[in-house]
Amino acid sequence: KQWYQRRVRGVLNYFNTTNTSNLLSKMRLCGPKLSTCFFVLACWGTIMLLLLGIFFQTKSVMLLKDIGYDEERYESAAMSCFIAGGVYFVIGGLSYWQKVVNDRYSALEPETTTIMF
Repeated sequence: KQWYQRRVRGVLNYFNTTNTSNLLSKMRLCGPKLSTCFFVLACWGTIMLLLLGIFFQTKSVMLLKDIGYDEERYESAAMSCFIAGGVYFVIGGLSYWQKVVNDRYSALEPETTTIMF
């Protein structure tokens, strides 16, 4: 039990810091450009897959070539699209969180001037 308490205390001390910049740098997983790219792709993927799932669930005529006449395959494809849309939604949430962390971190960084010749 003592090793567990030491481990928990160590983890809490790791994140218990008064320097906000240090804490935000520990939470950054990707940069601002990558998080923006993931966010845009996740939004597009979520909307597309949810619409495709709705079309599969309503047995759209346009998807008849892809699935055929089997009703069970329509339901399976619709469920797969909804699950994939949910995964894209979670990835979008994580990338939005990274965008916020990057924005806050960049606001705390001192301005540097670049001299270009």
